[in-house]
Amino acid sequence: MILLCTLIATYISATLYRLGGASTFDALEEYGWLPRWVRFLPKKRDAGCGIVSGLMMWLLFPSTPWWIHVLAFGTLWGMLSTYWDELFGYDNFWMHGFMCGMAYMWYAFIDPWMIPWIVLRAIVMGIFMGVWCHILFSDARIEENGRGGIIPATLPILLL
Repeated sequence: MILLCTLIATYISATLYRLGGASTFDALEEYGWLPRWVRFLPKKRDAGCGIVSGLMMWLLFPSTPWWIHVLAFGTLWGMLSTYWDELFGYDNFWMHGFMCGMAYMWYAFIDPWMIPWIVLRAIVMGIFMGVWCHILFSDARIEENGRGGIIPATLPILLL
């Protein structure tokens, strides 16, 4: 069940992340099968990826207070909105991935023993996004799908 939900969430999040960065032409070309209203939704990346990951966290940790999910959603929204170029002078996907992972530090309030797994997930996300975007690929389509997909794909790490 967790594997199936993770695969579905990964696909949806990857799609929303890419749609958030695609031009109108690219969105039509790549996702012409989606209804028009989906392609033109505002904040597909920031809100969409957060909602998908939040729903998955709710599934993985159903007894978590609602406000922790809301705080994590808001923090992830903020982390998805920056690539740390103000700090580093370029889009730093290493930091982008790490900080997207750290957005879930709020879950440590329900279980402090999650802290090492939250940090491990953030490190995995940082390394993945850095290698994926700075070393392996230079095509925005591939890069954005990978960055969006890794967010929910790594959530099962928090179950360790």
